[in-house]
Amino acid sequence: MMGRERLLGPTLGLFCTAALLCADPAWAAEDASAAETAAARALAVDGLKLAQANNCVEAVPKLERAEKLYHSAVVASRLGECYVNVGRLVEGTEILRKVLREPQPGEPTPALSKALERAQKVLDAAKPRIAGLTIKVAAVQEMSVKVDGTLVPGALIDTEIPVDPGDHAVEVAAPGFIKSGSRVTVAEGEKKSVTLTLARDPNAPVAAPSTDKKPAQEPSSAARNDAAARPAPVTPPPAEERAPNRTAAYVALGIGAAGLVSGGVLGALTLKQHSDLKSHCPNDVCGSDKQNDLDAAKRMGNFSTIAFGVGGAGLVLGTVLYFTASPSSADRAERPTERRFAGISRARLGVGVGRVELSGDF
Repeated sequence: MMGRERLLGPTLGLFCTAALLCADPAWAAEDASAAETAAARALAVDGLKLAQANNCVEAVPKLERAEKLYHSAVVASRLGECYVNVGRLVEGTEILRKVLREPQPGEPTPALSKALERAQKVLDAAKPRIAGLTIKVAAVQEMSVKVDGTLVPGALIDTEIPVDPGDHAVEVAAPGFIKSGSRVTVAEGEKKSVTLTLARDPNAPVAAPSTDKKPAQEPSSAARNDAAARPAPVTPPPAEERAPNRTAAYVALGIGAAGLVSGGVLGALTLKQHSDLKSHCPNDVCGSDKQNDLDAAKRMGNFSTIAFGVGGAGLVLGTVLYFTASPSSADRAERPTERRFAGISRARLGVGVGRVELSGDF
């Protein structure tokens, strides 16, 4: 009788393990190859038998390989439970959370319901046991922080990180700095923080500034086509500085110079003729034979005066036109809003007998 009971125990355990696997809907979906399915099932049976015997140390490797080959909610929940039992609380609770969040059939089998219920109880009991570790370090460029050799994302620096209870090695490194590290021990449910400091390495080589210029990246064909499709921007030509039209000024100055020269010549001739007549006309009274010469001298004197007047007026007008010259008529048509110097737009010279007239439009 006793021998029969010894045989019945292992046989019953194996039967229950196989029943749990057959009751798991995941094993009914034959997506993987037959060989993979058979191997996963064999590993799962062995792992579940070891877990039921409270031998999680040997059960974990078999359950891990079975889960990699073929996912099963029953196997995954027992793997998470074994992780918790060997002290890997963070990994175990995350697996249990994942199993409990998975969509389940509308009417799960009693075996699956029992496995999920067991997973929830293990999760609730394990969560308060998880410890917390906060790493504080002044951030530097290309800094890397590791806990037990595992890289910690930069976003988790100065933030509480869930860790398993026990000893942990924390280290931080960065180029040009001396590596800094510390060991910290946390108990179940304990929250601790560790502060690390990076000191510059005096023996670190100083990087020389790079003088190599990267070649300009050639634009893609799409960018070239897009640039060719767009019309080239029209750049207005620079404003051309045009010289003012001083033709009228030069004409007036020429007339003025000619007038002065003519006035000087006529004045000299008038003086000479007056000197000749003075010897023949005592007391400025000339005889009838010299009357024509006297009238000619008077006319020549008048002409000299007029020439001097015209010359002076020409010089004045030419000077004014030189400094108030505006662009030509074509230029004025192109720039109708341009203002003229001193507001003078047109000047006129009038010469008559006994008068010289200078006028302009403003």
